[in-house]
Amino acid sequence: MMLEMVGLNHTTSVLATRDKAAISRDRIREVSEFLLQVKHVEGVVILSTCNRVELYLSPSYHLTEPVLRELFARVCHLTAEEARAAYVYHDAAAVSHLFRVAAGLDSQLLGEVQILAQVKDAYQAALENATTNAFLNRVFLRAIETGKLVRHRTGISQGAVSVAYAAVDLALRVLGTLSGRKVLLVGAGQTVRLASKYMADFGAASWRVSNRTAERAEALAAGLGGEVAAFPPRPEDLAWADVVVSATSAPDLLIRADTARPALEGRRHPLVLLDLAVPRDVDPALAGTEDLYLYTVDDFQELVQANLRARQREAARAEKLVDKMVEEFQAWYQENRISPTIQQLQEVLEGIRLSEVENNARRFCPEDREQIDRFSRALIKKVTSLIIANMKRACADRNDLSLARAVSLAFAPADEAVVKEVLEKLNRELSH
Repeated sequence: MMLEMVGLNHTTSVLATRDKAAISRDRIREVSEFLLQVKHVEGVVILSTCNRVELYLSPSYHLTEPVLRELFARVCHLTAEEARAAYVYHDAAAVSHLFRVAAGLDSQLLGEVQILAQVKDAYQAALENATTNAFLNRVFLRAIETGKLVRHRTGISQGAVSVAYAAVDLALRVLGTLSGRKVLLVGAGQTVRLASKYMADFGAASWRVSNRTAERAEALAAGLGGEVAAFPPRPEDLAWADVVVSATSAPDLLIRADTARPALEGRRHPLVLLDLAVPRDVDPALAGTEDLYLYTVDDFQELVQANLRARQREAARAEKLVDKMVEEFQAWYQENRISPTIQQLQEVLEGIRLSEVENNARRFCPEDREQIDRFSRALIKKVTSLIIANMKRACADRNDLSLARAVSLAFAPADEAVVKEVLEKLNRELSH
């Protein structure tokens, strides 16, 4: 095949190395165009996320592993030692890796959904920058199809497997919907931000942010279109909210039972308190309060672990689906690589057929012309079908392109440039 890939991910490198290697969106075009100047490279797609940086190259002839590592080090600003940790895959192994990535099988969080969107974005960027070729178009479209198929036919992406998402999942179970709900965020760190993103995706509409550092509270509130609340949150903020998400590093309780209970009396709707902090932010004495649902990290962890076990069981089914998709792609490629010879054969024989029909037209009455044309087409089709079947069999069963070469020479058209081009393509295929 015409595919090479070289990259780093969460299993092969530390975060500092991945941060250094990351290729920003602003650099994608520049790096891709540089790689296209490398001898034999005909197409480039770059996948760069927080957990991986991967270069997918489509070359006319194979690049050696040292060359791929050198290129990777150069465009990712890594030392030779750092680039040594990169993995390198060729041909079917590279296809399999890409399909597994799109399916969420190679992610830090098994079955994550975001990676499929990132694969789509990487491919779209390559299309916009005109750095792909026909082969990369085919392999990335099949990878995206594989990612969708795996998530549709297995449960690998079902169930919350992060504390933040598990918290949102529990809020949904209690309230039924987050559409139009009012959310009080206590803290402005990564966990709270992630939970707010999930809640916004589910339709949460009104926000208040309570944080020790006012600047961070203002920044988060501005991003959500909300407002800043006092820190610690006041009883009236609790009374206002439908959901409270709290995750700070405070050493003491921030939401105490004695001040919170009076504010919660007479509520018309339940309040969901999601305490993601260790140590706790919310007084455990609030548990059992009417119309109040309090969940802590322990509750979320149990849900996360159960969902992770379920995803791991589904991963085995997902692997089989990916293997099947890789096999189908390989079968397509095996046939496709002799397509130039097939096209040449068909064009030459069709030219001979048309010429002979025209040369002998005077021997038949006009009424017979249609029959002669139909007969000659059927005859040529039988001849070409036999030759093509034997070429495909040799190509697929023995990886043998010698018959395709012989056919190309035996049925050479008058234009020698055509034969030269077909033979060159076959030589390229033999290099893979």
